[in-house]
Amino acid sequence: MTPPSVLYVDDEVANLVVFAAGLKGSGVSVLTAPGGAAALELMRKHEVAVLVTDQRMPGMSGTDLLDVVRTEFPDTVRILMTAYSDLEAAIDSINRGQVHLYLRKPWEPVELRQVLVQAVERYQAVRWAHELERRMRGTERMYALGVVAMGVAHELRGPLTALTMNLELIGELVGEVPEKKMLDAALKDSRTSVRSLVEIISSVDQSARSRKDEDVNFKEVVEFAVRSAAGEVRHRGQLELTTCEVPPIRTSRTRLGQVVLNLLVNAIEALDPAQRQRNLLTVKLSLRDDHAVLEVGDNGSGIPPEVLSRVFDPFFTTKVDGGTGLGLAISKQIVEELGGKIDVSSNVGEGTRFQVSLPVQQRS
Repeated sequence: MTPPSVLYVDDEVANLVVFAAGLKGSGVSVLTAPGGAAALELMRKHEVAVLVTDQRMPGMSGTDLLDVVRTEFPDTVRILMTAYSDLEAAIDSINRGQVHLYLRKPWEPVELRQVLVQAVERYQAVRWAHELERRMRGTERMYALGVVAMGVAHELRGPLTALTMNLELIGELVGEVPEKKMLDAALKDSRTSVRSLVEIISSVDQSARSRKDEDVNFKEVVEFAVRSAAGEVRHRGQLELTTCEVPPIRTSRTRLGQVVLNLLVNAIEALDPAQRQRNLLTVKLSLRDDHAVLEVGDNGSGIPPEVLSRVFDPFFTTKVDGGTGLGLAISKQIVEELGGKIDVSSNVGEGTRFQVSLPVQQRS
């Protein structure tokens, strides 16, 4: 797979050459364009992680280009390259949300390399977060379908049992009637249909409940989830991780990992990127008696009491981008199926803390 590129836009050919030469050996793939129209054409053909553009260009200025890119390629990290006299344009672009940062001409090669490498990492972290969210939503939907299937199977068992018994009773009560042969045939077909429905429901129920259980190292699952989320956390704030060895938990690694990731993603999204310096996400795994206890907390804006009581409700979400509202509901169901408990506490303006307590395998 071709790695994402850095695109530099400048109407001065010499600057394009120097820019590309300065990044040789940095591991960053470089594209160049002499103007805004050419830059947009390249971005529609290549994955561009970072756009660096000069401000003063004929036809389309740097801020005009950034405005288009912000709408069409929102994940691309946008950097404005300006001379000191263009500082007002840079400030205006930053205030309008067009750029993530600006660089002044002439640039320092070492500083430029460092800024661009970090910008590429930021882009990849954002893309990873979006992909993770997409996969989690898919997993949530599949799990939700399983939950629905189990519920439907459970609800249908009662009526089908009653129907089976009534068919048998009808067969005993009809006695000798002129149409007995026809009635016997109809009853036989009805019994066959009911048996088929019972078999279908049993297979759905078994499929929805079946999973490959094993002794899972909770500490490894937590540390892997934290490593996976590290890129996105880095752009939101700091993370403090405290773990200890705990006895294994009898479950599947995928299901346990889904619970941890759901809690991590919720905590990350509660942190305002603009408050990066003060933001803190804490993850702690400890052993209390015969239970492994995972605590995931943040110092974000907190959850109002009227909302807190509904966070585990299926399809309830406060996300403006239209989350599925299933992540915490599914996590709660998984935890309870494992004989555990999940709790949440929050104070508005101070943050939120989720606590998961799961029974561990007894040491022999």
